[in-house]
Amino acid sequence: MFDASIEFSAIQPTMLGHFARIKVCYPRRVKIAPAPSLSEFLATVERLRREWKTDDEDLWFRGERQAYGSSRLRPKLYRGQASKGRTLEDLLEHEAALFGDFRRCGGPLCEHLPEDDWEWYFLMQHYGGPTRLLDWSDGSLMALHFAIRDYPAARGDALVYALDAGWLADRLDDRSDYDRAEKSWKKFCRKHPSEDGEEWEEVYLPHGEDEREEIPLPKIPMLWDPPHVTRRFAAQRSRFMIFGSDQSWLSDLADERRNKLCAITIEENLIREIKGQLRRAGVAESVIFPDLDGLGREQGQLWEDSRPGKK
Repeated sequence: MFDASIEFSAIQPTMLGHFARIKVCYPRRVKIAPAPSLSEFLATVERLRREWKTDDEDLWFRGERQAYGSSRLRPKLYRGQASKGRTLEDLLEHEAALFGDFRRCGGPLCEHLPEDDWEWYFLMQHYGGPTRLLDWSDGSLMALHFAIRDYPAARGDALVYALDAGWLADRLDDRSDYDRAEKSWKKFCRKHPSEDGEEWEEVYLPHGEDEREEIPLPKIPMLWDPPHVTRRFAAQRSRFMIFGSDQSWLSDLADERRNKLCAITIEENLIREIKGQLRRAGVAESVIFPDLDGLGREQGQLWEDSRPGKK
């Protein structure tokens, strides 16, 4: 495990044939590791993997803009202008209403109908609906792409968060919140025999106000490895964290002295070059979104990047 009191730096060779200095800091706030090139980004990821002694499948990544600020590491329902000034109850009620609309209207638009509410919920997230799902990927380059894909329209530095999901799962298993959720779900199912009493995780799905009184949303999040219900899920190697009622749970965890959550910074003046390196490595919009929408956006990005004198 990282020692939060240590700071060190190392010399790493880059693919460009020179040496660059990478500094990895472990302060009380989220740990920051600057990555001035694609090769150094990958070297930093490997360093984290060695230091954390993490299995490949347990290392998750998420790309964000530094401009997220205080709403960092929050799902869409809990961040942005639309969520400001609203109570938790109001947010959850709106989520439940929008989820119902998505299921009702989405059927004719689906190539294959989702089999259950979980698949509907993941689809709602994947196509931009406001949910309590926070996207992660077990591919570091996928997360890097999402961190920088909107440049230059979105200015400022980009961040790629790395998380030891195995470490976090062990930490969450020590909590009593899940036990209380299971008990409330089984009590709910006795009143509603059509529900499966063993599927207590369904307390995390959107529910209306009346149901939520019987099955309160746990405070802590839950990690979820969903089925690949679309080609996009498979291409992006998607993993998810389903938030509970504590909107800042993960960002608060990031501020603790000892954790296995690190932010790798991509400075704004380096994004264009790293974006080009990433595309040449085969990570592009049409690969991550394997459909005509993805291909069209990729061509639009190439057109924008071809403008003379663009920086």
